Amino acid sequence: MSAKLRSMAKIAESTRRGRAWKTKLPNVEHAISPSHTTRPNPLVSGDRLYVSVFAPGAIYALNRQDGSLLWSYQLDTLGSSDVAAYRGLIFAKSSRTLFALDGKDGSVRWHFAPKEAPGEWIYSQPTIKDGFVLIGDRCGYLHCLQATTGAVVWQRLVSKADNNDVNTTAVVVGQRVITGNNDGAIVCYVLKTGETLWRRNVDAGCGRQLARFRSKIAISARSLYLLDLKTGRYKLRVSRAKKSFGAICATGTGVAAILETDFHACPGEWGNDSAFNTELLLITDKSENTLRRLRGSPALRMCSETGLLFAANHYGLTAIDPSNGSVVFSRPEWIALPDCGSGWLYGLEEDGTVFAERISGFREM
Repeated sequence: MSAKLRSMAKIAESTRRGRAWKTKLPNVEHAISPSHTTRPNPLVSGDRLYVSVFAPGAIYALNRQDGSLLWSYQLDTLGSSDVAAYRGLIFAKSSRTLFALDGKDGSVRWHFAPKEAPGEWIYSQPTIKDGFVLIGDRCGYLHCLQATTGAVVWQRLVSKADNNDVNTTAVVVGQRVITGNNDGAIVCYVLKTGETLWRRNVDAGCGRQLARFRSKIAISARSLYLLDLKTGRYKLRVSRAKKSFGAICATGTGVAAILETDFHACPGEWGNDSAFNTELLLITDKSENTLRRLRGSPALRMCSETGLLFAANHYGLTAIDPSNGSVVFSRPEWIALPDCGSGWLYGLEEDGTVFAERISGFREM
């Protein structure tokens, strides 16, 4: 038996071992915010789990071993789809404010809001690298902040278009920061200074996390693009008539991408249930392969520990072998993109239940 088959058999065997613990978070109305990133919720960090709850917006810290609640922090409005950790800080956000919380007790180290006026000002997620925090706002700016203090290092207007919201979650590679906006502008900046290195445009707005694939940046718009990381030159463009691209995720061999109906081009399809089904593609420099069809338009996350691609939306959670598109296990409940660690899977259900399993309770396909 090959090493890969042994790994799959080990995962399948673990599905029969049962749930280790589950914890129902208090006062949750709707736990899950649909994700536009590949990040998990909850997040495993050391001996703790950190959870972002959509409504009412809150952040929770749990003991990883037994699920006991350690602390919680109430946000100023609705919560986002995930959190990020960096050197003892937990970066969490509402739709108007970015918070840097102490991972030990949940106290606020600092907070940042692009505007003080009431409203929803931040739809992107923070990206942290080398002591800097990058986050876009709905006024068209990308902000670079000091991670320990929240002090502004630099700010850049990504484009001057009317529809210039920076809802894209930036990607940082070395000293390069790449982001995009609703106008389809893709811009690369120097991390420390904010100097513009290159600028390109794609065929529709970009509101999702960008993905690095080897020496290229993958961008999901109406088409899927691969741009050269250093120069921004177009290396590949994949498009389909009456279709657009949703979630994307880099795998070891290519870019996994959700191909969905373009409802702007086909407004009459809103009444067609089948139009909401999607295809999962694997795209490389030289090929485009359909791995399988999926219900709805899920978020995607590649799990390095298991080698599996997770697809999650309100139809359920599916774990897919990205080499051939086969389903390894699935579950019908709405679960946020899960995290894994040391042979355990950690998940968040829509009712606010956080759980730890050895991949148990899942149904083999």
